[in-house]
Amino acid sequence: MTFATAANKNSCLLPGVNITTLLSLVLCLFTLGLPLRAQITPGAPVTPPEAEPQVSPPAAAPQQSAPTILRIEFQGNRRIRTGTLQARIFSRSGDPYNEDALRRDFQALWNTQYFEDVRLEVQDSANSPNAKIVIFYVVERPIIRRIEYHGIKSITESDILDRFKDRKVGLSVEGQFDPTKIKKAEVVIKDLESEHGHQFAVVKPTYEKIPSTNAVKLVFTIDEGPKVKVGTITFQGNHAFSNRKIIRAMHNSRPIAVPVWLFDVPVMHKTFDRQKLNEDLEAGIRNLYQSAGYFKVVVKDPVLATVDVNREGLGPLPIIGHQHGKATNITIPIEEGEQYHMGRLVIRSADPEKGLSLKREYLESVFPLHQGDLFDISKIRKAIENYNKLYGVYGYIDFTAVPLPDVNENTKTIDLTLDFDEQKQYFVRRIDFSGNTTTRDKVIRRELMLSEGDIFNNHAWELSLLRLNQLDYFDKIKPENAEIKRNTKNATVDILLKLKEKGKQSISLTGGVSGLAGSFIGLSYQTNNFLGLGETLTLSGQIGNIQKSALFGFTEPYLFDRPIATGFTVSYTSFNFNQSQQESILFGQKLQINPSIEQDYTQNTIGGTIFASYPLRKFSFARLGLSYGYSRTDITAYSTASTDLFEVLNFQSLAGPSALTGIVSSYLNPTLTYSTVNGQLNPTGGKSLFYSFKIEGLGGNVKAMTNVLEAKYFHPINHKRNVLAFHFVGAFSTGYGNRVVPPFERLFLGGEQDLRGFDIRTVTPIAFIPLVTSTSLTYLDPTHLDIAGNATRRATPAIPVLTFEPSFPGGDTSGVFNAEYRIPIVGPVTAAAFLDAGAVGILRKDQLQLNGSGLASITSLFHDFTENSLRIQPGTNFKPRASAGIEFVVQLPIINAPFRLYWAYNADRLEQQIAAPITTFRSIDYQSLRQSVGPSLWDSQILPQLQNFQVNTQRINFFEPKTTFRFTVSRTF
Repeated sequence: MTFATAANKNSCLLPGVNITTLLSLVLCLFTLGLPLRAQITPGAPVTPPEAEPQVSPPAAAPQQSAPTILRIEFQGNRRIRTGTLQARIFSRSGDPYNEDALRRDFQALWNTQYFEDVRLEVQDSANSPNAKIVIFYVVERPIIRRIEYHGIKSITESDILDRFKDRKVGLSVEGQFDPTKIKKAEVVIKDLESEHGHQFAVVKPTYEKIPSTNAVKLVFTIDEGPKVKVGTITFQGNHAFSNRKIIRAMHNSRPIAVPVWLFDVPVMHKTFDRQKLNEDLEAGIRNLYQSAGYFKVVVKDPVLATVDVNREGLGPLPIIGHQHGKATNITIPIEEGEQYHMGRLVIRSADPEKGLSLKREYLESVFPLHQGDLFDISKIRKAIENYNKLYGVYGYIDFTAVPLPDVNENTKTIDLTLDFDEQKQYFVRRIDFSGNTTTRDKVIRRELMLSEGDIFNNHAWELSLLRLNQLDYFDKIKPENAEIKRNTKNATVDILLKLKEKGKQSISLTGGVSGLAGSFIGLSYQTNNFLGLGETLTLSGQIGNIQKSALFGFTEPYLFDRPIATGFTVSYTSFNFNQSQQESILFGQKLQINPSIEQDYTQNTIGGTIFASYPLRKFSFARLGLSYGYSRTDITAYSTASTDLFEVLNFQSLAGPSALTGIVSSYLNPTLTYSTVNGQLNPTGGKSLFYSFKIEGLGGNVKAMTNVLEAKYFHPINHKRNVLAFHFVGAFSTGYGNRVVPPFERLFLGGEQDLRGFDIRTVTPIAFIPLVTSTSLTYLDPTHLDIAGNATRRATPAIPVLTFEPSFPGGDTSGVFNAEYRIPIVGPVTAAAFLDAGAVGILRKDQLQLNGSGLASITSLFHDFTENSLRIQPGTNFKPRASAGIEFVVQLPIINAPFRLYWAYNADRLEQQIAAPITTFRSIDYQSLRQSVGPSLWDSQILPQLQNFQVNTQRINFFEPKTTFRFTVSRTF
């Protein structure tokens, strides 16, 4: 006896070869009019059988025992194992033979979607008369070996795969060929093209069989068609707002335009997207009206008309207004309705049997609208959001506030009732971590502001994640990294925080060229989570043609398991400031500056610090710190300007050349810091404040005080994709105890660290150093004749001359403001538009005081000289500088350094000729010199030369660059 069935077919039972059987077979075929088997080909949708397999009763036979299933076989399966198919059906060998059970097994195999065709056949066993052999003949669906997308231009294959994942299409390489999934993929690709402005895109899926395999290559051929832009936007029925204001509320569809007084000049039209238009209708136009009190405004469905556009640009600017292709003109009907004001406010509990947990008076006082104010929906939404946060602080994480407006048409007011459904108050039962293979649990727990048994405070949990991100031990931790399981019966939550550790140790080799360090190569080793306890160990060295440095440091963030951060650093720095070399690097050619005004010196400093800090209160973002430092500095001056500047200033007890060696600074530096910045390398939110007061003079030979105030602010915008960043730093430095600040500690600006458009350390006031020199002039002496009877040329004795040499001493007060608009482009590449502005100047002119020996050497010859400090050139003290431009930053994780290329335009710069003060030559030897030469010869020949020497003082053409293009390895902030 055999039994056979196929997909989309009915089948007949063939019990034996006799007259009854033949008649039954003919009758069955005549009735159904269908073939016994149909093939299902790839590419065509397959539906399950419409009717169940029919089994005709066998002809009359002698009474016998019920048959059983001897075995179950599967034939035609290649990739899918027999065990897998056996697990999908319900019948087993040895079970009683049951046709209903076989129908169920057949349907179960068909529903797996593994096969194009399934056929069931039942045979009698040749050895056992009451045994049946069940055979399933299957034809597997082919495998998709490759998927190709032809014709895509506006989108990428990555965009398509991401959208497949979001829409759960389930179509992938090595997956089964499923016509249903392919149709769904076609629709998804069309939607994606439509979002990019190709509403007329045509997607055609085809496939090719790969020879000698049961596999296919699937090809999606996409004809994108013309790109559709947003055309003209018009409104009907608007009276409260102008067309311009309504269009400006449509953030997704409005054209990119330049505002010009009462109208906007469109520069570029955006791509038409119906979903974004719907968002503009609701979140843009309707919200605009409802925020102005038009509570019942109706924004009707827009009327869309797609037209061909062929428009040239605007006069001499062909890009502005240029548009070719298709555009969708949008007409939006609006029914404004009446304007309503705020009436009474009622806040009540949604459960009449339970009161409010917080005082009703307080809840009403923080509501932003008062009676008589315009009924502003946006403020009401913000208020509900704030109520959610407020209740979340007290553990009511399921709190909801339902607004119930009651419109009074007579008074045009709206009474608002807020139903507060507080739900249960939740407590923390357990906090667990995963992924911290090295970092110990206690290192993480000590940063959390929640503990087991506490009320689940949403705000405290958000701050806890921020504190963990500030450690920089893990990849950025987001709220979704925390799996919070509620137990509604017991009102508890279990928190599982999933972490991914960063490499705690890094060894990097760096090198490059920057304005500050010149060409350099450096090696650094750092572990920011030593032994998983949070300690930081740093060892670095750098060698360059301008700067050399070495640093060793260690930081313990929790001393004795208390939040006391302690550590130390030992450092060595050698800085070679050669102004000619700096300018040569910046301009890419060999330059030579006059040695009399060029700053050229080498500064070697070795020292160390120890520090400690403690939070002002538990879990505070503010810390109070104190550090002690000791350093010794030696200076070698190579130019006249540097030698004169260092030797004439009274910054230590010694004078002359001895003042340049053994400059010992011993100082205390208390600090106050506050930071909620959410990252160290590329922060996207938060603010920080830093203040330090450094006092030198606890030993050593330097007495100075330095105040530094620094602030940073980062604000995400544009759906948190871009960042607005602001930075300010101000400093004031002064000496005390009849001392001045050492020249190398005075304040300079310029370079990639502050004012990007200006050269390093060139933004400074210009001062003049008084110097006593001597000159000898020649004259014709008629009283002494040569052999030819002519007057001989003789030289005067040395004439003392007081000259003034220009210098760049730096200032004692500085301030810099930086603003950036940062836009991530792709991966580690970021673009930013920036604005830098700042000034540096000398507030205390007595801090450019001359030392005693230098002043005495001048007054001993020039009694009329009464100045005790350097003269400052007018127009250079606190002269504002400003630069604006654009920069591109590549943050390479391998070498852990930001490579930056930027262009800056210096809108505010110094351009003037600097002239030294008038030279003085009337010393105490003046009359004796006049008498030695002879009054008549002196007055007729020597005096005119001295007067000419006096007028033609030294002059400098000081012109700062208009633009700067530079490559550096650094970030401004």
